[in-house]
Amino acid sequence: MRLTRIWLATVAAALIAPTARAHELWFHSGAGGEPAVARLSFGDTPDLGEAERVAEIAQTKVWADGKALEVRRLPDGLEARLPERRPAVLSAFADRGVVPYMGDSFIIYLAAYAQTRAIEPSEATRLGLGDDQVRLLLISRPDGPPVVQALWKGKPAADAAVKLFHGRGTPAEARTDSRGQIPCPDLREGPWSLLVEVRDKTPGQRAGRDYSHIRYKATLAIGAEAAFAPAVAACLARVKEVHGATGPWAVAGYRIGERALKELGLPRQSQDLEVVHRCPAEVQFSCIADGVQAATGASPGKLNLRLETASRDDLRTVIRDKKSGRTLTFTLRPEFTRSITDLPFDQLEAEGRRVAALPDDGIFQMAESR
Repeated sequence: MRLTRIWLATVAAALIAPTARAHELWFHSGAGGEPAVARLSFGDTPDLGEAERVAEIAQTKVWADGKALEVRRLPDGLEARLPERRPAVLSAFADRGVVPYMGDSFIIYLAAYAQTRAIEPSEATRLGLGDDQVRLLLISRPDGPPVVQALWKGKPAADAAVKLFHGRGTPAEARTDSRGQIPCPDLREGPWSLLVEVRDKTPGQRAGRDYSHIRYKATLAIGAEAAFAPAVAACLARVKEVHGATGPWAVAGYRIGERALKELGLPRQSQDLEVVHRCPAEVQFSCIADGVQAATGASPGKLNLRLETASRDDLRTVIRDKKSGRTLTFTLRPEFTRSITDLPFDQLEAEGRRVAALPDDGIFQMAESR
C-alpha cells in the first residue's frame, strides 16, 4: 500500500510540474522537399525525429527579412510558407514564460534563425524580433571568410558556449571570442545547426510569479550554399527558385546568362534580350535554358526565350540584343560537358555548387557576331 501511494505521488508530481529540459526552437528550411516552406520544431536537437510538445511553441512568430509570415501548426512542429523572393534571414521567436524546475523558476526566451548565405552586418537589422534577444548569425567579412557571431542587447556575447550540430553525432562545442565570434564550420560538409545560450542572472517578477534569472537561447540553421561567396550563393538561390534544384546543367546556364548580361550591358529582365537554346529534347541539356532564365529573366511566356531541337554536337545557347544586333553564342567546353554528363542523382547538388564557383572559361566558350 505504501509503495502504491509513493508511485501515485510520483506520477502526480510528474503531471503537475512542468519540465525544463533543454528544448530549443529549430529551423528546417525546405523540410519535406519543399523549398518554399520553412518548418520549425521544438526539441533537444535539430533532429525532426525528436520534435515534441508543439503546444509550447504554438504562439511562435516568424519573419522573412523582418516581414511577418503566417504560421501553420502541424502535429510535430510549425510551418511557414516563404515569399517568392528568397529571404536572406529567417527569424523566429517564442516566449515560454516563467518555467518552474526543480525548486527554481526562470524565464525562457527562444530565438531561431536560418540563412543560406552570409549577410552584411547592416542586413542584421531586418529580423522582426528585438535586439534584446540573442542574435546568432552568419556574418560576411571583407577581409576573410564569414564568421558566426552572437550578439545580445547589441553587444558581443563573449565567452559564450556554442554547440554545433552536424548529422546525428554528438555536437561539437566552441566558445565565442571577445567579439562574440566563432569561425564558420565547414559548410562544404553539408548544413549545420548551432545553439547558444546567454543568461541574465537578475531576479524579478512576471505576472505575479517570481523568477531567479532569464535564459535567452538562439539557434542558427546554415545551408550548405552559405559556404560560398555571395555571388555564388545568389546564383544557387536563383537557379533553385526557377528550376527547383541546383544541378550542374542549370547552374551552367545561369553562368551563361550572367555573362551575357555583362557583355551586352543589359539589366536582368530586359525586353531587348532574345535567347535561343539549341539542344536535344533531353533533360540535362534542356536544363541549361532554365538556368539562363534564372539569370536573365527571359522566359517562354515573354516570348524571348525558346528551345530549338538540335543534336548533342550542336548544343549551344544564342543570346541577342535586339536593339544593337549584337549576338553572343555560348558553347560548353567539351571537357566540362564530359564531367557533368549522366551523373548519379545524389551527386547533382554538390556538382552544381562546384560549377557555380568555376571561372567562366572553365565552363563555356563565347563567340560574338552581328
